[in-house]
Amino acid sequence: MAEIKRDEMKTKNMKRNILLRTNNTKVGENLGQVIEELKQKGSARMPRFSRYRKRQNQYYQNKMFRTYCKKFYNLLRQKNTNVQNAPTKEETENFWKEIFGKKVQHNTGSKTSAN
Repeated sequence: MAEIKRDEMKTKNMKRNILLRTNNTKVGENLGQVIEELKQKGSARMPRFSRYRKRQNQYYQNKMFRTYCKKFYNLLRQKNTNVQNAPTKEETENFWKEIFGKKVQHNTGSKTSAN
């Protein structure tokens, strides 16, 4: 058990040293501050990375649409097939009966304006 803890400490120290070396910081500096700065840098870069990923996906889809339309539409269909908690047949029928099942009397005497 003591050997496992010793190996864990070695691993933590190695990670800490690598983190300090890659960010040009000294061992005496506050590691918490370094970690916080890295988190802020990462969160500042996330929107840019997100836009990049979105644009790459768009290029891929455009190319696939131009070259393999059938495959493109199959991919689109596959994305939308994961439905969870689908309503039962009775729930669906009751929903639409509420909308279309009632007789509605419209005002037939109203005037419509013709443009």
